[in-house]
Amino acid sequence: MKRIIFLSLVLFGIAQLHAQNFEDAFNVFANQNQQQFNRFADSINRQFAEAMEANMKTFSGEQPKVRDSKPKPVKLPEIKKDDIPELPIQEPQKPMPEPQQPEPQPTPTEEVPANADEPASLPAEQLNWMEFKLFGDNIRYAKKPFPSRIGGIAPKDVSAFWIRLSECDYEPLLQSCRTARADRDFNDWAIYQLVLEMARKTYPRQYNEQAVLAVFLLNQLGLEAKVGFGNSHLFCLLAVEQQLYGLSFADIAKKRYYLLEVDSNYLNRDVSFSFRTYDTPFPEPTKGLDMNISKPLKSSEFPDIIDSAINISTSMIELFSTYPQVDIAVYANARPSNVFCQSLEQVFKPLLQTQSTLEAVDFLLTYVQYGFDYATDNDQFGYEKPFFCEENYYYPQNDCEDRSVLFAFLVRHLLRLDVVLVDYPGHIATAVHFNENVPGTAIMHNGKRYVICDPTYIGASIGTEMPGFVTEDRTVIPIKGW
Repeated sequence: MKRIIFLSLVLFGIAQLHAQNFEDAFNVFANQNQQQFNRFADSINRQFAEAMEANMKTFSGEQPKVRDSKPKPVKLPEIKKDDIPELPIQEPQKPMPEPQQPEPQPTPTEEVPANADEPASLPAEQLNWMEFKLFGDNIRYAKKPFPSRIGGIAPKDVSAFWIRLSECDYEPLLQSCRTARADRDFNDWAIYQLVLEMARKTYPRQYNEQAVLAVFLLNQLGLEAKVGFGNSHLFCLLAVEQQLYGLSFADIAKKRYYLLEVDSNYLNRDVSFSFRTYDTPFPEPTKGLDMNISKPLKSSEFPDIIDSAINISTSMIELFSTYPQVDIAVYANARPSNVFCQSLEQVFKPLLQTQSTLEAVDFLLTYVQYGFDYATDNDQFGYEKPFFCEENYYYPQNDCEDRSVLFAFLVRHLLRLDVVLVDYPGHIATAVHFNENVPGTAIMHNGKRYVICDPTYIGASIGTEMPGFVTEDRTVIPIKGW
C-alpha cells in the first residue's frame, strides 16, 4: 500500500513538473506568436500606408439625399370619437439639441523638430489612465504614447503618420472596443462613437490627428473607413450598409462612403466640391457599418429615467442622439431596452388582457392617436429627426413616422401581431395583419392582408385611411419578425 502511495506521489510530482514546463512553454509560444502577429500587423499597415500614398484619386462629393421631399401635414385631420378610453399620461422630457459636429482644428504647419513625431518615452509614473463615460458605461484603458502630430495633410504626411501609429501599442484601445461590443452590445455605430471619443482624448484639439487615428482604429476593427483629404484639413469617410440622409457622400470602388466629422460649411457646398482619397482597400477584411440596433445597450449603471409609468434608458437616448438620419426600417426594427419593454408590459398588459385582439389593437391605436402632442420635426427641432421607440417618451411632441414606429412596436411586442409600415409621400402609417377577417382599407404584402391603422389620423378606427393619400403612391416597409 505504501509503495502505491509513494508511486502516486512520484507520478503526481512528475505530472506537476510537466504541467509547469508545459505552462512555461505555452507562455513562451504565446509571446512569440503575439510578437509574430504584431510584426505581421505592422507589415500590413506599412504596405497599406505606402499604397495609400501611391493611389490617391480625386472624387466629387454628392449632395445629401432627402428621404421624403414632400412636407408633412402641419395640422392633422380628425374624426370625432365619442368614446375615448382612459390613457396613460405622458410627461415628456425637455428636447435635446441637435448633435453638433465638432469644428475642425487644423494642425499647425510651422516647422517642428525632426524627432517630434516619435513616440515619447514617458516615465512609468506618467503612464496613466484614460477614462471617459459613453452610453452609460465607463471606458478606461492605459494611456500609451502616440506620435505627437502629423505635420501636414499631404498624402506622404498621413502615410508616414499611419506607419508610426502601427508601431505604437494601440491594442488597449482595440481591446476596449471589443469588450464594449461583447459585454455591452455596442453596435457598429456605437463602436464608431467610441473610437471617435478615444481619438479626441488621445489628440485633444488636433482634428487631423483625430481623423487619422479614428480611421486607423476602425480598419483594425474590421470596419471600412478611409481618410478624406480636404483643402484645409482631413476628415473621415465611412462605408455604411444602409442609406443615410442629410450627409454628403461619394461612391468609391463600388461602395458608398459618407463624409463625417468635417467642417459643416465644407460639406454643404454645391455638388461639385471635390476632395482626395485612396481607392486602395485595407488588406484585412473590412465591412461597412451596420446601423441596425439588433440588441439594446447593456449599461453597467442602468441609468433610467422614470417617466410616469414608462421607463426609458438614458444610455439608449444618448446613442440615439448621435444617429444620422437613416431609413425608417432601421428605427422600426431597433430593439428597445429591456427596462422600457418591461415597463410597457406592466402598464398595458392589465388593460389588454380581457380584450379581444380587435379591441386591443383599437385601444393601442387610440392611445397613440390621443396620447401625444403632434409637431413636425422642423417645428420641434429645426431639422429632420425620426424617433426610435423610446424617444417618443423623451421628447414633448412627435409626428407621423414616430407614432407609426411606436404603434408598430406596441402591437408586435404586446399582441404578437405582424405589422408593416405604409409609406406615402409626406406621411407614414401602419397596417396590421389579423388572424381574422377585419373590414376596412387593406393592402396585400407577401400573400398576407394587412389592414390600415393610422396612429396620426386622430379618431380614425381600424381600416380607415387618411384622406388625400391614394393607393398608387403608397409603398410597404416590411418589419422583421422577432
